[in-house]
Amino acid sequence: MKRFIVILLPILLNIACILPRGGDNCDIILKSKWRNLDTSAIKSTDFGGKWILVGSITFKKRCKDPIFIQTINFHWNGEPIDNLVGSLYKKTSAKEFLAIEENLICDGIWNKNKQMLMLDFDEKENLGPTTIFYLVLTVPESIEPILKKGSFCMEEQCLPRPFKQCAQQEKLSLAINDTATKSIHPNKIH
Repeated sequence: MKRFIVILLPILLNIACILPRGGDNCDIILKSKWRNLDTSAIKSTDFGGKWILVGSITFKKRCKDPIFIQTINFHWNGEPIDNLVGSLYKKTSAKEFLAIEENLICDGIWNKNKQMLMLDFDEKENLGPTTIFYLVLTVPESIEPILKKGSFCMEEQCLPRPFKQCAQQEKLSLAINDTATKSIHPNKIH
């Protein structure tokens, strides 16, 4: 009997991490920002547009087992865009966010046909109890008004299983014209 419990206990703990426990297992919080990170017109010309912090993506988990993420995809909802340049950064400890090379997770690829920004991580990221990413876009003047009228919705298919379950309740979106925070976890919307 003792041997059975020793074998069964780790299995049950893993299942507890994967399955929602009354809505308390995980959260995804998207917060729109729209903040110009570079006030220099010369640098904006060099980069092909303003460097804009569009928003933050916060993953919170309450289980101790490792959960990895390798891709985040954002579907664009708005007037079609021919090309969009974006990058994903990770916030480090208690420091204020900086869009610098050491915080860069990956550069995005724009799929014009699907109107989707695909952010495939250079390496899998182990999500801690709270992990924060920042989406930064290079925004030419010509598409700035278009972006301000639409929103980016996170595709749930790319999320790890516990977070995928969280995202099924509501669309996770970064709306440029809406600075409200969206927080999603099972059975509860903030």
